[in-house]
Amino acid sequence: MGKSDSIWAKIDLKSSPEKFYGFFRNHLGDLVDLFPENYKSIQLVEGQHFSGGTVVQFKFQFGFGHQLRVEKWAIRAVDDVKKYIIYEAVEGDVLKQFKVLRVKVEAVHGGSTKVGGGNFTKWTVEFEKANENVASPQNYLELFVKISKGVDAYFSNN
Repeated sequence: MGKSDSIWAKIDLKSSPEKFYGFFRNHLGDLVDLFPENYKSIQLVEGQHFSGGTVVQFKFQFGFGHQLRVEKWAIRAVDDVKKYIIYEAVEGDVLKQFKVLRVKVEAVHGGSTKVGGGNFTKWTVEFEKANENVASPQNYLELFVKISKGVDAYFSNN
């Protein structure tokens, strides 16, 4: 059994955590319109609704060379109270590099009384490399930071 690891990023939100979470909960396909340079299509391929067990196929470009990727990700958990969603890669070239690649996006009320308080989103990428020569999935985290800032800006301006 290999060693699991994780990387994460915290992004401050100007918009409300409810709006931000609601976008990823109910309007994930709109990433194609907001980020056409990255997302080519997003389709529900298994399941009726956006819930645990649903499988979503992403066609997207990112990273070195902007190669087109086609990956299927299963939704492992959705928590509307705590405002988080967990995805896990289940098909695609990414599984040649990682035995496990799991992503958690959560929207958090930071509160105004905390030092450095305020609303934020946190993306956590858990992974197990297929071998020691594989780099950490930093390119995924960078994409998630980019789309978080874009979605937040969209809600801040609308």
